[in-house]
Amino acid sequence: MKNLPLILCTGALLLTLGACGAQSGSGSIQSTLGSQQGNLSSQPDSVDSSVNQFQTQNGETKTEGGSQDQLDAGQTSQAQMVTLYIGMDDHFQQYQEEYDGTLNEQGMVPAEGVVAEMAQLTGWNLDLAGEITTGKGGITVTFGENCALFSGPPQEQKDEFHVYDSYQLDETILDSVKKTLQNWAVVPGQGDPDSVDVYYCGPDGKDLVLINSGWTISSTQPYEQFPQGN
Repeated sequence: MKNLPLILCTGALLLTLGACGAQSGSGSIQSTLGSQQGNLSSQPDSVDSSVNQFQTQNGETKTEGGSQDQLDAGQTSQAQMVTLYIGMDDHFQQYQEEYDGTLNEQGMVPAEGVVAEMAQLTGWNLDLAGEITTGKGGITVTFGENCALFSGPPQEQKDEFHVYDSYQLDETILDSVKKTLQNWAVVPGQGDPDSVDVYYCGPDGKDLVLINSGWTISSTQPYEQFPQGN
């Protein structure tokens, strides 16, 4: 019984030390959570900074991921490669061009962007009268009144895409747009481009009347090939 006070004192000391250790551990956990919460609260800034500006090859400044309006619409502005086919009949030259415009909601280059890249490559005016419509029925392209199909070859032609008259220009444009959009519409190696129907319309949404070459392309029938003969 003489040792009882010593035992009680020792037990009290141990309890005190244990309580201090628990408080210390609790402080450590709270500190860790506070650090994590601090990191989480700073994440929006880091996300915003990930959509930072970058310098393009020509020195212009763009915003990676596009404008906020484009992001809200599920669209981005990001360079992608597009494949263009220029030629007629079964003879086409293939070109790979970089497109850095706005992508559609599927993250693809829109059909209008493909035609715009073709115009830039060849130097032909390929203005459209509206959006290119796509669906199970095929693809419909409505050309604008300033298109080269109505105005003829440009005064200064690029040597690689030189044509001798309006007839050759009209055939090359229609065949090239068709071939290019057919391949744009299918997944490479999984679909048949030739199964995609392409329709052409004039600025009024009706038949495509080619005054310079003297032919009319039906707007209600898929375009197959340019009429032969002049």
